[in-house]
Formats: sequence, C-alpha cells, structure tokens
Amino acid sequence: MLTETKQNMELAARAELLELTPDAMAEIGLQTHVYVRPVQAHEIAAEIEGQIDVSADTWLFAVHAANGVRLAIVDSHEGAFDGARAYGYEPLSVH
Repeated sequence: MLTETKQNMELAARAELLELTPDAMAEIGLQTHVYVRPVQAHEIAAEIEGQIDVSADTWLFAVHAANGVRLAIVDSHEGAFDGARAYGYEPLSVH
C-alpha cells in the first residue's frame, strides 16, 4: 500500500502531465530520440520525386524527430537504426 505522501506525489506528477500542451509533448525526447516507421514509396512519392528511383511498392523507412519532422528516408530498418545511433540518437520503432 502506498503512503499518503507517495500517493500525493504521484497525483501531482499526473496533473503536470495533463497540463502539457501538444507542442510541449512534441519536444519531449527531441534531443535524444528518433522514430523509425516503415512507409511505402507511393505514400511519399510527391515528396521524394526525382530524389530516389524505386518502384511505388518499395518499402522504405522514414526517420522522424520526436516532434514529427521527417529527418531521413532510408532503404532498410537496420540502416535507419544504425544511422540514428551514429548521430547520437536512440531510435524507436513506430508501427
């Protein structure tokens, strides 16, 4: 059973989380984490037009900063993770 003090501290921490704005939430992890998600080339064709030559059904991997900004498109999950770590980020998978 939690002591009353510990319960109060947990309630205060939850209240602080509820007060975070969407922008503040987006900044959490910005300096330490990136998110990697699979994407088919046709989903981003307009954005990568002329930059890479792959068929529309090719799976690529998008690397995003914690605030959602796409940082890179790579051709393998392993490459996305290795590249992120090379720049000092902790990569996380997003499905």
